Amino acid sequence: MKRSITSAESEQLLKIFFEGKYNFLGAKLENHKKVRGVEDTYTLTVDKMCIDFIKDLSADPRVVTVYYNPLHPPQGLSYGLNLRYRIYVKYEKVDF
Repeated sequence: MKRSITSAESEQLLKIFFEGKYNFLGAKLENHKKVRGVEDTYTLTVDKMCIDFIKDLSADPRVVTVYYNPLHPPQGLSYGLNLRYRIYVKYEKVDF
């Protein structure tokens, strides 16, 4: 019997990456949340992106895929280019 991964389990896995080797990415774990309308997928934001991070996270057996998109601040709310990234992590179902 399989179930969806919980928000706490997802956050715990991501903390391992962001409190260790990928601390420099500037992850905003307080923004970690489930993606509405997409099964077993969670999201959070980071200040920087690194392909090695995506490869390492994707190598975890609980992860199906990792994808991201750039986030731009609303016009007039930022000086220059202030780019962040939203990361999406889709998980496998886990055993009860």
